Amino acid sequence: MVPKIRKKMALRLALVGFVCFLILLVGVVATHSNNSKSSISQTSLPHIERRGLVTRVIDGDTIVIDNKNHIRLVGVNTPELHPTPEPGAFEAKQFMEDQCLGKKVGLDVDDAKPKDKYDRTLAVVYIDNGGSWANINAELLHRGLAVVLYIPPSEFNPYSWAG
Repeated sequence: MVPKIRKKMALRLALVGFVCFLILLVGVVATHSNNSKSSISQTSLPHIERRGLVTRVIDGDTIVIDNKNHIRLVGVNTPELHPTPEPGAFEAKQFMEDQCLGKKVGLDVDDAKPKDKYDRTLAVVYIDNGGSWANINAELLHRGLAVVLYIPPSEFNPYSWAG
């Protein structure tokens, strides 16, 4: 009789241990998933060459600063809004509006190729989050709102942001 009770007790303990392990695993996965989607990666001292106020968001990868300077986010490509909106285009634009519109941003202009064929400034765009800076180009990639678009020459390696 005693061996049967011990066997049942051992099985119950093993089951409780397994359930605890599963709960812990789900918690770790959920925390990692939430951190990678909800928080924006921060850096303390980016190379900022220019600053400006975002006065318009054209789409997910183009903004206007100070009502005149068109900035094309270098190294990334978001779905197009025109002529027909591609899947994800509105979400990318909304993200940019939420993060940048009406806010001061810092620009790290691509020294290897400062302008594109449309005369837009090619740059990494940073937003100031109270003393730490977030690379918005990289954040678009992390959130799945953009894909890497590497067009040499460029001083930036957007593949390093995607990892």
